[in-house]
Amino acid sequence: MRAAGLHAIHTIMTSEAVLISPATKHASLTPELEPLVGLLKSRIAGVLAAKRYNYVSYNVQRENLARALTITPGRRAPTVSPLETDGWVAVSSMVERSKLARAMDELERSGAEDILVFALDNCRVGV
Repeated sequence: MRAAGLHAIHTIMTSEAVLISPATKHASLTPELEPLVGLLKSRIAGVLAAKRYNYVSYNVQRENLARALTITPGRRAPTVSPLETDGWVAVSSMVERSKLARAMDELERSGAEDILVFALDNCRVGV
């Protein structure tokens, strides 16, 4: 609409798409279509997770690492990698968008530096 110079003047109806699948395989599901169900569910879950999380990366001294990890525990666990500078590590973690601003403030107070936030377009999270 915007590309055509149009704008909404009234909402007639709102809707949402819903994927429903049975717990057990339906008899009409052909062998050709069966893999598509899992693929479709995985793709949808990835987009939904990407809307919920941001990817955060930062550097922190190892002595402050335990506190920093309580702030950014990640979905499963954060990635911690040593830096070339002795006593420092790089941390990467997924953080819920709703908690992002507070997490960044707390990371800064805990001694973290070079705090970077990346928006996710899509991901696979093992739902």
